[in-house]
Amino acid sequence: MVHVSFIDNRQNDCKIIKLRSLQVVPLNKRQFKILSLLQWIFYPVAALMLLAFLADAFGGYRYWTDAVWGFFDRAEDPVAIIVIGLFYIVLVALVWQFLLIEFSRPRLRRKIGPPLIELYPPRFATRFILPVLAAFFVVGINAMIFVPGTVDFSISGLDLAPLLFLFFFYSVAHFLLIAFSLRAFRNMPFFVATEEGFIYEPGDVSPGLIKWSDISEGAEAALLSSGSANIGGPRTRPTIVLSLKDPDAVFDVYNPLLREINQVATRIIKYQSGGVGDIVLAAEDFGVHYDAVRALIRDKLGTRWTSRLPE
Repeated sequence: MVHVSFIDNRQNDCKIIKLRSLQVVPLNKRQFKILSLLQWIFYPVAALMLLAFLADAFGGYRYWTDAVWGFFDRAEDPVAIIVIGLFYIVLVALVWQFLLIEFSRPRLRRKIGPPLIELYPPRFATRFILPVLAAFFVVGINAMIFVPGTVDFSISGLDLAPLLFLFFFYSVAHFLLIAFSLRAFRNMPFFVATEEGFIYEPGDVSPGLIKWSDISEGAEAALLSSGSANIGGPRTRPTIVLSLKDPDAVFDVYNPLLREINQVATRIIKYQSGGVGDIVLAAEDFGVHYDAVRALIRDKLGTRWTSRLPE
């Protein structure tokens, strides 16, 4: 059992809150169905590539191997263009929303009232590591494009798909440099909870203030997680999932592109959790403060907090 001192600004004193370690929860039936669907996509492609490799390695099937790889070569460009097109849609939606938040953030901060909990990202990572990495990213990609001899290939000779990928990463690099630099100078909290509600924006994108009165149901759910911790198979990680009485009204502050993307993500989350999950707060974002945040939300929701979700 781990203990941490936590400041409650209402009473200006220090409380000791017991924290439990974040356990990996087994997958439920709905999550297994999602993975089974993905397997039908992954395994046939992997099997086809394995057969082509074996035929090529042991000889005698050169024509079949060439035909298989020829098919992939012919399909590569249109598939790559579709994929990068989806990336561009997400990027435009995020940049658009980032600009909207930048203009509205000071007004929202004034409205939310005195904080009960206020959490900040790690200072060293936020103020030094991320901006420096973004700056190196920008310098490197600009050198590739504008400094002759930096790379072995000619930018002007690239096909459409590689050129789109290059411009995508060029845009991402400059966007991240601006976003990380602003975050470093401002050092703003990513989570603020007050008597009225909370703001949660770990990635500088959020619908703004979520009022406690706008929440119809809340629970703790184990959702499928991605990242280095998933080596060896799919994993789940604890999250707090919240359903809203009127999600369309809350997410109306999102631009049209981001609203569509959010709706797709929400459907996947709700399918996993059994119907709860317009808002998701990831336990890993809060670290040792996760139990404190969960306790506050549970207290504010009262009977609207669900202890057990559908199996």
